[in-house]
Amino acid sequence: MDFRLAARLCTFLLPVVLVSGCGGTAAPSSDAPSITDASYLTADVWNDGQAEVAFYQVERTRDQYGEANRQRFVAGTYLVKQRFHPEEMTKTTDGTGTSAFKYALFYELESGSYQYKRNWVVNARQNDLRPFKQSFTSFDWCSNLYREAAFPQNGPIEVRMRSDDYGNRRTSFAAEPQSYPPAQLPLLVRGLDFGSSDTLSFQVTVPDSTEHVPAQAIIQGRDSVETAAGSFAAEQITVSYEEPVPSMIGETSDTRETYWRAVGPQRRLLQIEAASGRYRMQLIEHMRSPYWQENIWSRLSRVEERP
Repeated sequence: MDFRLAARLCTFLLPVVLVSGCGGTAAPSSDAPSITDASYLTADVWNDGQAEVAFYQVERTRDQYGEANRQRFVAGTYLVKQRFHPEEMTKTTDGTGTSAFKYALFYELESGSYQYKRNWVVNARQNDLRPFKQSFTSFDWCSNLYREAAFPQNGPIEVRMRSDDYGNRRTSFAAEPQSYPPAQLPLLVRGLDFGSSDTLSFQVTVPDSTEHVPAQAIIQGRDSVETAAGSFAAEQITVSYEEPVPSMIGETSDTRETYWRAVGPQRRLLQIEAASGRYRMQLIEHMRSPYWQENIWSRLSRVEERP
């Protein structure tokens, strides 16, 4: 196994959890004021029986080891509404459960002999984006890996990890209101409601370190963004973290990032950029599709290969 990979996995992907059940068992209060826009999250656009499918160009100046090495690859995403069972922590198809969003981001990249396949999936309640579950799978030529953070309606956050190479761990820690896992941040920013204030506070749940990192989002105003998918009117939103958090595109985030979300009913995510310029993700192509029924690849004009 590559030594640098092992060191990186120990510091970012797989920090050791020494104490099981630390942090108490309190559940977040359901009375906390919402920071999300229910009218956007429950709009008719999500009821067309299709999913949003979007592809992004990721560029970064540091690789998965944290070393100076420029990388460029395509990431795929989808966002779809479905029913989710909070007790069973799985999708339902019989009409039971809660209306929820499922958001995923996935990509592959190559580095020497290694090939990385990474997939993040988040399930969150539709009307306020309260998280239900974040999961992560990867294959890196060393091992398969599965990591999960489940957010029960009552009780602590449950963290699990299983791997044939990196060990198996299980722990829990206290949930807090308005705290969201890292993979949910792109969806959260789209759903933020700045109607009453230009500044919103929340926290990032970091399952690996069993902590909640304070964060703040500020809407900077209108902007325009030029992407491979076209030119878009956008809202520019700056997100600041008290300390770096895990990042799907940067491995570890800067303490400040800027998001651009499109103006319009879908608030499509257009671009994310680190304050330092260390990483960026920009829209290439998008569509709405029942991808489980049709082959989307014949409809794409700018994306030729699966991420």
